Amino acid sequence: MTITVVGAGYVGLVTAAVFSELGNKVYCVDVVPEKIEGLKKGIVPFFEPSLSEFITRNIKAKRLFFTTSYKESVPKSQIVFICVGTPPKESGEADLTYLFAAVEETAKNFNHGYTLITIKSTIPIGFEDQLEATVKKHASSKFEFASCPEFLREGTAIEDTMHPDRIVIGSTSQKAQKILLELHASISGERIITDIRSAQLIKYAANSILATKVSFANAIAVLCERMGADVEKVLAGVGADRRVGRSFLYPGIGYGGSCLPKDVLAFIAIGRHFDYDFQLLQAVDSINNDQIENFINKVKSAVGGKEGNLKGVKLAMLGLAFKPNTDDMRDAPSIKIANHLTDLEATVVAYDPQAMDNAKRVIKNIKFAKDAYSAITGADAMLIITEWPQFREMDLKKAKKLLKKPIIVDGRNIFNPKTVKEEGFTYLGMGR
Repeated sequence: MTITVVGAGYVGLVTAAVFSELGNKVYCVDVVPEKIEGLKKGIVPFFEPSLSEFITRNIKAKRLFFTTSYKESVPKSQIVFICVGTPPKESGEADLTYLFAAVEETAKNFNHGYTLITIKSTIPIGFEDQLEATVKKHASSKFEFASCPEFLREGTAIEDTMHPDRIVIGSTSQKAQKILLELHASISGERIITDIRSAQLIKYAANSILATKVSFANAIAVLCERMGADVEKVLAGVGADRRVGRSFLYPGIGYGGSCLPKDVLAFIAIGRHFDYDFQLLQAVDSINNDQIENFINKVKSAVGGKEGNLKGVKLAMLGLAFKPNTDDMRDAPSIKIANHLTDLEATVVAYDPQAMDNAKRVIKNIKFAKDAYSAITGADAMLIITEWPQFREMDLKKAKKLLKKPIIVDGRNIFNPKTVKEEGFTYLGMGR
């Protein structure tokens, strides 16, 4: 098939790379010329394992093309995937400016046959009628809408797209269903065929239950600290139940990234639109926000003395990206933590294996180190912010010599408390 993918972000690039890898001819359209020129040379604007290799290989095979022109791509395509961002407004509602602009430009460049517009962007329930009206305003040729939400995880996006748990196809049209089933034929995963609204709701509900599990784990961690229990053992016991599962039941400094924070807020806003007060997700969001304060209080307790005074204290933050194996700083907890610590007049030195350049754009008033050991040199405490494997494997004897004080505040529970305490560290974890 010939496909157009609108949007060269995480979802769009991964979608374009995978479908071209599977033998389709794919055009990827984006309105930023600099990004497109870089992609033509195989330069990916963010870090995602294996993505660069997929893109380079399929450019050379002449299956993957990058352009700023809808006119060049849409008329040749049977399917147009819309993969543009839907960032949150201050109210928490999704901003659909980019979505409607992309659909409008797509409609202006239809051929005279049939085009299936497939929405991968996460959009609120009930906007399909407005999108259809937008297309009819600019085009007279035959078209249909479908929803095919993505469930990829940054850091494992290629694997998640090629081997997903499920493929959700939202359309009541048998023709649209047949086209999308054929396109996904070589991709594994359960097929869930439903209507557009149900497909959209599946996406919001899936991300919201994951966020709920994270906040539940953090709430249990707070209780464990107050009760003298070990949250890792508690959640291992809970997660061993197959009805629950251990995935996402890990305490820490809260969830971040481009999906969970905005989708939780958007789902709350959708509930209001349909006259439903989503109290559960409001609590999930509140607990998540509280984790930053909980972590800061641990730092104060460990380093700031009886008064919790951090003025002049040097702190090493290891990890900045919202999760390992990505350079994504969107809604990363590290931003709030760094800003809070510098507001308390602490000196902060940070290091991340991939996210340094992006972090420098969004975090001010801190210093950046060339590696983890440089960051902790002379620091009063080592703060674990992102659970990169290389931090877990650090030489603790060397780290102790470099630190001014042998203190670890572990926001991700990557260390065994017994091991680090035996090495002579003061250790504070989450719920331990």
